[in-house]
Amino acid sequence: MCVSVSPRVGVRFSDTVLYAAEVLDPSGRTVHVLGYQNKVQGRVGAVPSVRSLLPFSRCGNAMILPFPAVARTMTRANVLDTSDCRDVLQDIGDAVMRPARYAILSPGLSSAAPAAPVQVFEAAGIYTVVLAQDPRDIPGALQQVPISKRPALNPALFDAYARWYPNWTVALCCFNNRRAQLAKPLLWWYEPSIPDQLFLPTLDCHTGDVPDLNATVAVDHVIAVGSHRMVGGEPVRYRSRPPRVRSYLLNSVIARPYSGQSPNGDFICALDDVRRGIFDAMRSRPAA
Repeated sequence: MCVSVSPRVGVRFSDTVLYAAEVLDPSGRTVHVLGYQNKVQGRVGAVPSVRSLLPFSRCGNAMILPFPAVARTMTRANVLDTSDCRDVLQDIGDAVMRPARYAILSPGLSSAAPAAPVQVFEAAGIYTVVLAQDPRDIPGALQQVPISKRPALNPALFDAYARWYPNWTVALCCFNNRRAQLAKPLLWWYEPSIPDQLFLPTLDCHTGDVPDLNATVAVDHVIAVGSHRMVGGEPVRYRSRPPRVRSYLLNSVIARPYSGQSPNGDFICALDDVRRGIFDAMRSRPAA
């Protein structure tokens, strides 16, 4: 459940786990967290050529993730290092599946200075991230991405994201792997611009086109939410939870697995419900 950016380049995302939570960071401040992990296969169906196997060839793709963060507050410091705890979101997914009681449908403080308009950096695992305060600035920064991961872009997609998610921060997560691979989890914290909701980016399109907001799409993911103020939930048995990420990963979550077909769009959860231990994720389509 994701949006890829390279036109006419096949890509497959599967086994997605999304985690959104209200937590207290190490300083005691309330922030929101978004965790995202999936199995990624780039260039699905493409026949490899000698050129595509060269280290300087341009065969990358990318997925795009929006964040309802306070404008110009997100930087690379908002990405938590998961290099030695790659199973944390799988552990959250396991907590969901263990009870089998749900219906299945067919790191620290932000910088005092404003964030730069675009930042490019390496994240854990397969991704090079382009983090932009305006998605329309992303194409101009692409030369900073290693050429092997540098995707072809559809400018209309970034125009659409600027229209659909005004004043949100957007991350372009660039990758290049021909074989299906479970990526290391991306774990972000941010100061929410909509503090009474948890947001989970599940808008879907794997062709590089502008997503069709009226489409029905195939889904294969687990959505998990929580709050440090939550009552109840399913306990999570983490295999590893290093101190630097411990504040951002809750001891219990409420969640649901999804598969089959679903209307296209994102999910939102009202925090008042989550705090009471109620899972009521609602589909939300961006305003066209």
